[in-house]
Amino acid sequence: MYGSDQRGKTPPLSTRISNSIFRGKRMGIKRIKSYFKDKIKQARDFFQWYTTGLSRKEIERMLHKDALEALTYYKEKTTLKDSPPEKKSLKSKISVFREIFLSFLMQLTPARRFFYGLSLVGFLLALLTANKLWILCAFVILNGLLAMELADKLTTRDELEIAREIQISLEPEQLPEIPWLSVSCSSKPAKIVGGDFFNVVKRNENQMLSIVGDVAGKGIPAALYAAHIQSMFESLSQQSASPANILNGLNHLICKRLREGDFITAVIAFFESGENSLTIARAGHNWPLYYSSQTKTIEPLKNRGVCLGLDRDIGFSSCLEEKSIAVKSGDVLLLYSDGITEAMNSDQHLFDQSRLESALKESAHFPAEKIVERINLRLDEFVQSEEPHDDVTMVAIKVK
Repeated sequence: MYGSDQRGKTPPLSTRISNSIFRGKRMGIKRIKSYFKDKIKQARDFFQWYTTGLSRKEIERMLHKDALEALTYYKEKTTLKDSPPEKKSLKSKISVFREIFLSFLMQLTPARRFFYGLSLVGFLLALLTANKLWILCAFVILNGLLAMELADKLTTRDELEIAREIQISLEPEQLPEIPWLSVSCSSKPAKIVGGDFFNVVKRNENQMLSIVGDVAGKGIPAALYAAHIQSMFESLSQQSASPANILNGLNHLICKRLREGDFITAVIAFFESGENSLTIARAGHNWPLYYSSQTKTIEPLKNRGVCLGLDRDIGFSSCLEEKSIAVKSGDVLLLYSDGITEAMNSDQHLFDQSRLESALKESAHFPAEKIVERINLRLDEFVQSEEPHDDVTMVAIKVK
């Protein structure tokens, strides 16, 4: 009975209060833990969203490549590029910084330059008065300017995308079908638009002309020149089958339009089935590679020739050399741009001509389409994730 009475007895009030407080504390701690757990999850989700697409390589590129390019760009807008090198004293470093900073300011529009100055004044007043309102004003102005500059960049990028679509539309939609030749091509610009160009023109069932070229530089100016050359090539290829005559015509026309210091390299190949011949002329371009199915060897075709646009008519013509060779079934000709041989991996090693010759020799027994595919694969394996420094273009032609 005694034990039963003890078990059924109500705990004292103080004990009940203590138990309630303890349970309340436990519930409070759980709520606090749950609250912070949710906030940590939200912060983690926000960080993952904010850093979408971010990689260590991109950070390294921004700190090294992009920063260096920006510094070089602003420096080119100053008088520093024409000044003799000075001793690296503190005074000279401050002078260089001042010149580059002023160059940066002058690239802004007058209105944006004015508001950028206001933001700097806001930060200065915040330091002097410890008033947080000035920091807020400066922060809003700077972010507004950043948003406007970003909008300009995105608009330019959209325009570049349109330019890229136009450039692609100027390339042959479909390569001409030639019964006795297998033809394939590939072109990858280093930027959205590039200065490499190629074309394949079927004159008749027995004759075909192909060109690969490279405009000095990259981006929109190079792409405009490339488009111009492509259209001129199509026109001239209907007037003459001689690669040397076509290059002479291109040089005569392009010299009138190129800016001083600009130039273009090109190589033209002419195949004729009646003569079983290949005729090559080169204007400062990479040596075409010729694979002989009979000897299983590769020979660079080293014709003489200077770049288009450097010398008008007489000087250009006298340096131009046209050569013809007999072709046999299984022979392969590869025209390519220097973006292939000068492609670089993370160890700063070049793909170079020897690797290209090796890739061509290994794949020469395949059709032209497979040859181009396998060379691109070898190139991708070599450079891996490194960004291309130049446009990559090639045309493979195999005699059936």
